[in-house]
Amino acid sequence: MPEEVKSSADASSAAVSGELRRDDYWTIVNDETPYAQGDILRRFTSNDPDDPEFGLIITADCDIAQAKAADRLTYVEVVSTRTYLETIWIPDQLQKFVKKQSAAAAQALAGVMRRSELSFELLDEQLVEWLRQRPVEAVDKAVNRTGKALDGRLVQNLNALRCALGAEGHATPLAQWRALRTTLGDSKDRQLADLTSALAGGGGFPDFFLLPELPGASGLGYVALLRFIRTVHSHEVFASEVDARVQGHPHALHRVGCLTDGIRFAVTQKLAFLFSRIGLPTSFENASKSAAALAAESLFTGV
Repeated sequence: MPEEVKSSADASSAAVSGELRRDDYWTIVNDETPYAQGDILRRFTSNDPDDPEFGLIITADCDIAQAKAADRLTYVEVVSTRTYLETIWIPDQLQKFVKKQSAAAAQALAGVMRRSELSFELLDEQLVEWLRQRPVEAVDKAVNRTGKALDGRLVQNLNALRCALGAEGHATPLAQWRALRTTLGDSKDRQLADLTSALAGGGGFPDFFLLPELPGASGLGYVALLRFIRTVHSHEVFASEVDARVQGHPHALHRVGCLTDGIRFAVTQKLAFLFSRIGLPTSFENASKSAAALAAESLFTGV
């Protein structure tokens, strides 16, 4: 039998026998398979059917089997790398830059104003509002009476602040961030390296898990947001897209696959470590113990 025909026959045989597709990251499962930790959920939105939402079940297998969470499933949101960068990481970077550099710029301009014998004080918040509404040249004209040009580094930071604040007309956070970095003199290669580092978890313990790909998704690179935890009734989740459509819920959450054991356990490990670092105040722990004791006593005595 020719190799091409043999391969086709093998594929057809596998499909008929119900053999499931597997790869290094995820597995496609049968509709009859119970929900499990690591199941990948998808939901089509009416606003943009070409950009579905994804989730990843984190409820433990034993809790699902023993119904310890009643009829609820807990999952974390999963978004594309672009969505993560543009809605979470980059806005955070812009906010940090504005907070740090507006204080430094206001302090530098305060020195210019003193030398210009201007009596009013320029606060960080005032400078930010000025830069939202006015170009750097207008700010310079308003505060500088020394007859000398502002320091070049200060002018550069003021222009960068306008980029970070969206005052230069850039349409997206990514465009703002790139304009900011370009204004500061960072090359495209440096900017790309920083984006790559952000997705790779550089700069501290990450609160996300990067997945190379997902079943039923176009493109590469998805981010499981470990702090974005949601719950849903199990009857609101369907075993497959076909199941959801047949039952008249085409926009409901439905399973599209399950992460392989090594990957799903790694997600759980990172999730557990992330929240194990959160300590509680002693006063809260003491109050919780007292509340438990009083509640038990009230129930026991019928008060």
